[in-house]
Amino acid sequence: MRVSSGQLNQYVLAGLSRQGDAYATLIQQMSSGNRITKPSDDPLGTVTLLGLNREQSNLDQYGKNIESTSSSLEQAESYLDSSFNVLMRVQDLVLSGNNGSATDADRLAYASELKSLRDNLVDFANAQDGDGHYLMAGSQVDQPPVVDDGSGNLIYQGDGLIRQVQVAKGVSMGANISVEGIYFDAGGSFFQDLDSYITALETPGTDMSTVGGTMTNRVSHTVDTINRNLTDVGGRISSLQSLDTARQDVSLANDKIIGEIKDLDYADAADRANQIQLALTATQKTYSQLSQLSLFDYL
Repeated sequence: MRVSSGQLNQYVLAGLSRQGDAYATLIQQMSSGNRITKPSDDPLGTVTLLGLNREQSNLDQYGKNIESTSSSLEQAESYLDSSFNVLMRVQDLVLSGNNGSATDADRLAYASELKSLRDNLVDFANAQDGDGHYLMAGSQVDQPPVVDDGSGNLIYQGDGLIRQVQVAKGVSMGANISVEGIYFDAGGSFFQDLDSYITALETPGTDMSTVGGTMTNRVSHTVDTINRNLTDVGGRISSLQSLDTARQDVSLANDKIIGEIKDLDYADAADRANQIQLALTATQKTYSQLSQLSLFDYL
């Protein structure tokens, strides 16, 4: 079959166009450092990258959630631990105050210290994080949980709800605690019992057996409750650390896969670009010789 000069021109120009497109794609890839500059470069790889990038975005958000939740829980744990230490001193003073050999002067001294410790416990219960949110008010983070009702009685105005934060796919973690179950429960109020005990200590000649027994039981119960909360918070912090380690491992693995799909092999790309350049030059030269035309001078 004879090929006309017009057909020859079409074949050559089409080949040059393909080679030119391939060369332009390689230059764009080398400029960006990415093997995939448009979906058609690798449709399957493009879909895979979209999924991996979406997962990486979720993992980044989980990391932020873990960090903020861990910070809040660690602060709450610190204040709970401080409260525990204060309560141990309260327990010592209650035992001393219950001692029949204590003088009125001794009891007044115990009462004075107990008032100070009471204020410490309220301050710890009303602790805030760096954003001004109350750590132990349940979900009512914008108001102090333990307040004076106006008549000298301390009441709880938070709630018992635990704010859940998603820290992994399908996994949520409680980000706060509530002191309601520590100081205010069906058995009454720790602070009300403490105030009654302080009043008894300040009243000369008071028989401490009844009020002393009540306060001893109340302190013991409160210490146990704080211990349970410390165990719970510590467990949550430990779980968050494990989840974050797993999150980082998955993120690193994803980064590796993303790099394998997306990153360009510069040495290979440079070699292919050089081959295309040589092919273009050879095609132009050969065609020019065959056609006896200066067509390529005008391209």
